[in-house]
Amino acid sequence: MKTLKHKLISLLAILLLILSYFLFKETIYFGLCIVFIVIVYSVILISGVRQIKLNYFVNSINKGSTEAITLTFDDGPDAELTPKILEALNAEKIKATFFVIGKKVEQHPELLKEMDQQGHTIANHSYSHSNTIAFFSRQKLLDDISDCSAAIEKVIHKKPLFFRPPYGVTNPRYPTVLSKLKLQSIGWTVRSFDMQFKESRKLLKRITGLLNKGSIVLLHDTQQVTLETLPLLIEYCRNKKIKIVSLPELINIEPYEKV
Repeated sequence: MKTLKHKLISLLAILLLILSYFLFKETIYFGLCIVFIVIVYSVILISGVRQIKLNYFVNSINKGSTEAITLTFDDGPDAELTPKILEALNAEKIKATFFVIGKKVEQHPELLKEMDQQGHTIANHSYSHSNTIAFFSRQKLLDDISDCSAAIEKVIHKKPLFFRPPYGVTNPRYPTVLSKLKLQSIGWTVRSFDMQFKESRKLLKRITGLLNKGSIVLLHDTQQVTLETLPLLIEYCRNKKIKIVSLPELINIEPYEKV
């Protein structure tokens, strides 16, 4: 789960600062070197925080190893849209993965049961999905993620092993927390941005333009445009002979803790 990228980059920045001191101390170049190193380090750090596919802090699985693709849905369950998305998936016998929010699980336990009974994978997307989760202490982050797993397990009697960080944002506290909870971070290959698109045709064009072998597609079962686009996406894949499989099948990892 841990990655050494952040530590190595930080160590390199420190070494460059030390080297700059010995080479350029008491000259204007030393100040320029400090500014340059700080700017580059900050850009790398911000990119590492915001871009889960860089695996900067946490080793996430961002792509499968087969020629198929998989569909994943974040931020549910949603009382209005999730059932309709389930209906669209079931009509085509497609199994998806739902990264659910713990507090919503507690609000809609019967819906979560239905998702599980229909053969879809249930995964952890934090309990609160707080917009300040990146600033949580290690203990608060652990409690939040653990509470989501507990909420899921209470309903479907299975403990999830997959986790997707809210907003795809990670930081140095995640590796320890996820390792302790035995959770595998799951990223994505295709970020649909379905929360920004309003027209299904434009959303479909974005997704299909990025599809490749092993793609993990990020969608949300909270958006009307996603519901409207889903049948079009499935039809596109059928016509192009692109197989849609479950996430566990795509990455060959069990989604729940063995009893």
